Amino acid sequence: MRWLPLILLSFACFGQKIDRRKVVERHVVHLNSSDTLASLSVGNGSFAFTVDITGLQSFPTAYAKGIPLGTQSTWGWHAFPNTSHFKRSETYRNALYAGRNVSYALQGHQNARKDSATEYFRQNPHRVHLGHVGFRIFSKAGKLLGLKDLQGISQQLNPYTGEILSHFEVEGVPVDVITFSSQNADDVHVRVKSSLLASGQLRFYLDFPFPSQQFLDEGVQYQAAGHASQIHRLNSNQYAFKHVLDKLTYSTYIRSNVGLKAARISPHYFEVVSNAQNEVDLQVGFGQNTSVSFAQARETNRKAYVNYWNSGGMIDFGNVKDPRAKELERRMILSMYLTKIQSTDTEPPQETGLTYNSWYGRPHLEMTWWHVMHFGYWGKADLLAKSLPWYMKNFKEAKALARRQGFSGVRWQKMTDPDGGESPSSVGSFLLWQQPHIIDMLDLIAKDKPLAFQKRYFKLVNETAQGMYALLVWNKGNQEYQLGPGFIPAQESLPYASTYNAPLELASWYQGLKKAQAWRLRLGLKADKNWDHVLAHFPALPEQDGIYQAAAGIGDGFQNPRFVSDHPAVLGAMGMLEPLPTTDALKMRNTLAKVLKTWNWPSTWGWDYPLMAMSAIRLKDADLAINLLLAPQEKNTYLVNGHNYQDKRLRLYLPGNGGGVDKFSFLSSRSNG
Repeated sequence: MRWLPLILLSFACFGQKIDRRKVVERHVVHLNSSDTLASLSVGNGSFAFTVDITGLQSFPTAYAKGIPLGTQSTWGWHAFPNTSHFKRSETYRNALYAGRNVSYALQGHQNARKDSATEYFRQNPHRVHLGHVGFRIFSKAGKLLGLKDLQGISQQLNPYTGEILSHFEVEGVPVDVITFSSQNADDVHVRVKSSLLASGQLRFYLDFPFPSQQFLDEGVQYQAAGHASQIHRLNSNQYAFKHVLDKLTYSTYIRSNVGLKAARISPHYFEVVSNAQNEVDLQVGFGQNTSVSFAQARETNRKAYVNYWNSGGMIDFGNVKDPRAKELERRMILSMYLTKIQSTDTEPPQETGLTYNSWYGRPHLEMTWWHVMHFGYWGKADLLAKSLPWYMKNFKEAKALARRQGFSGVRWQKMTDPDGGESPSSVGSFLLWQQPHIIDMLDLIAKDKPLAFQKRYFKLVNETAQGMYALLVWNKGNQEYQLGPGFIPAQESLPYASTYNAPLELASWYQGLKKAQAWRLRLGLKADKNWDHVLAHFPALPEQDGIYQAAAGIGDGFQNPRFVSDHPAVLGAMGMLEPLPTTDALKMRNTLAKVLKTWNWPSTWGWDYPLMAMSAIRLKDADLAINLLLAPQEKNTYLVNGHNYQDKRLRLYLPGNGGGVDKFSFLSSRSNG
């Protein structure tokens, strides 16, 4: 059934007007019980605040193993003191790339000091949880109540307005809460209505957790030592709470429209009580002190969301009879909301956004494509462009990495930090496929920009392409170039030492160099002769018996369990990316069928399903694409709040959400209702 292209054709050809608000509000999230995997978030792209069923962060420990109640920002980075005076050079070790030694920051030195240095630079700096703001709820008898004591629960998130409305009851007494985030400040605005405020049974609290320095930081490690918290009363209705974590110092400001009283309960835990009122407006600012009324902030927030949803592309599946349409539309809308509030700032996002830490809160540059490229496809290139300053700022670090490894141009890191630091890894340091992504991003943004934009960012494109060229090797016997051996491809289950000519990397290298060459020509520069030579002598995708393989030189890799696990990246060479001129659609169709028959599905990741769907779309099989998007696999689960669930360890995964929006670019990159 090929109904999606027909829908888009009707929009494009007949100019049907889409009621965008109706489309978005079909997917208001409704909750009627406390589900720790159903936490809801508000945010502005550089700051996010995730709440439980109360509309605040009242029960963080109860939600820690679900979707944690995070408060995170792009500026909230901390590093423990380097008391052992480790040097980054202590993490370096040589490994072969195309027969020559190359310096990498690696794990597993089998030397106590070097291994400690490796772990230090892998874990520092790390993103921190800025603090929790929640309710302290008491019974009439004065007992502090818990999550299970709440009744009459009703909560909804409206993605069209970016607001969360929460209702619950305590011993039959109602509490109503409105929660949203400022769009131009790291603030949360809250309006609470309940007679429990006046009786003193409903109070507020602020706490400051301590960084866990673990792969996952769910924001619930509490300890007294190692940090300091201070309280300052600024006036009758405003307090400042200063938190000091080594060199990271920031303040949290709580302001109300009524009088407040705050007191320290424990070293990093404070109670805030409003005076005897049944309605209270609260503004909580992290890292900055602004003063905006609830009404004014709400109006500004709503205007920002109206602009977001009414600009760029939109698809309406409302009249589609196919029963799969409703769920596809739900995933699309909620993914567009989640990536807007967690992945749109001047720093590449981490894989779990601004909700909780994974990989110490560090960005993974190969995932930036999945996080943000869809904004460009959907006519929201301004949001895609927000991360460009990070690349400009850290160009020197990427240049230094290439120089240290003996390559020209720049080499972009895989797992990094705000300052472009290289994170030691036994896998990430060997990855290459993040290299061309900045070219893809810039080329997409440039479509709506004047020539001055291309001049400004030419250095990024040109030096990135030079780095790509430097990684190619001339194969005299075949009279063509090859990539490797000596890297780990996007399908990370493949061995480092012997891998060469992996399909996704080949397609991205060809596409990247072709785009970079076009940039030179548009700017009136001569074509780079080396790049032309590469493009004219480019290898075909490796194959065996008419089936494309995960890499060259592995025979029929589908017979090896190692080669049918992790990401089915071979399909990205004709899906995520434009196919090579030599790529055969029939062979890729056979490859897709082979993947579907043999793959180890529990080993996949969230973005693999849109990746496969994109390949099916290129192969003109829309019905298969839809089935792949809705494949009943755990890693393809989309929770009630829209988050792409992976497993008990990784309960949300924004690359899956980004991919879930990216796939629609193959149906409509600029459709407008």
